[in-house]
Amino acid sequence: MKKNELSKKHLLILLYFSVFLGPFGGNTVLPLITPLKEFFNADISFIAASIAIYIIPFAFFQLFSGALSDIYGRKRTILFGLFTFSLASLLCASSNSIGLFLGARALQGLGSAFIAPIIMATLGDVFPYKERGRVMGGYGASTQAGIAFGPLVAGFLAIIDWRLVFLLLFLLSGLLSPIYFFYFDTSKGDGELKNVLRKMGGVFKNKDFLLLCMIGFLVFFGVIATMMFLADTLTISVSEAKIGILLATGGFFGIPTAPIAGYFTDSIGRKKTLLIGLIILLTAFLIFMHVNTYMTFFIPVMIMGIGGATVFTSLNTMVVECVPESRGAASSIYNSFRFSGYGLAPVATLPVYLVYGLNGIILLCICLVLTNILISTFLRYRLEDVTKE
Repeated sequence: MKKNELSKKHLLILLYFSVFLGPFGGNTVLPLITPLKEFFNADISFIAASIAIYIIPFAFFQLFSGALSDIYGRKRTILFGLFTFSLASLLCASSNSIGLFLGARALQGLGSAFIAPIIMATLGDVFPYKERGRVMGGYGASTQAGIAFGPLVAGFLAIIDWRLVFLLLFLLSGLLSPIYFFYFDTSKGDGELKNVLRKMGGVFKNKDFLLLCMIGFLVFFGVIATMMFLADTLTISVSEAKIGILLATGGFFGIPTAPIAGYFTDSIGRKKTLLIGLIILLTAFLIFMHVNTYMTFFIPVMIMGIGGATVFTSLNTMVVECVPESRGAASSIYNSFRFSGYGLAPVATLPVYLVYGLNGIILLCICLVLTNILISTFLRYRLEDVTKE
């Protein structure tokens, strides 16, 4: 190990905290709707748009961020992401108009697109085959923690001033930058800018990779549709606070599940763990069909959180292994597909919900899980037997 290079233990702490930052920052707006409406004197539609306007550049620029990290190196790419995210957070805190705030949120999404997928690729670079499931479990737990704690911390800070939420994000991302600059030393890059499309093209030619992207897309698509329309169904009888607690349950159960799924990914294999996760998701949706009260909905939501964490831990591990020469490109394109499912689900499934209600959404999700189980059978066995590095 070089003099200024972090040990693997400290590197994991740095990477996990960095990946926590993205979903944490993305979800902080959820409890800020009322104070933002009052401060900017804006309609709810503008405030709601601040969520979508974060996700759109986050998903889009991930198509390219990983390939750029393969070419220019992980360190430069993550530093760009942290600088952009930090600057955008400061602009959010200092915004005096809704237009500037929305622009800053878009810039936040851009910065985040150059952080999480690069960290995923770095884990594949640094850790050998036999340890990747475990470290990807930590990656998944960090993501789940960011999703769960973002609204919680923001809600408390908003009692004092909503700007404190974005100042906290500015400080956290700003403090990470010098650590990466002085102590982070991994992939240096292996090409020029003109090779970005070649890197991406090589990834898209890999059939296993495309199947993994499809599974990730469909899982996120189904889970997000379920959560959104479950919340809408309960609105007429349950307060927003209780709905928030219910929706957060899946995320909190996903935090301890991801490391356990990582252990199984290493011990029994990638594909077997993926199938276990899909079966758990199928169980959750089947239970959804037989419950109809607020308290009973906690059971399938909890199981769905466990299944989702298991699926994504195994998927993330396979993604960084299927195209090792373009690991950054594979990680970022895969994440772009996943979050496209997040963005498209509410719009694409709305007609089903309007005609058939929540049960129609659940039946659709059962079909999606069964489709994913079928897709997983086409994954080539070599993913289970990657040459140990």
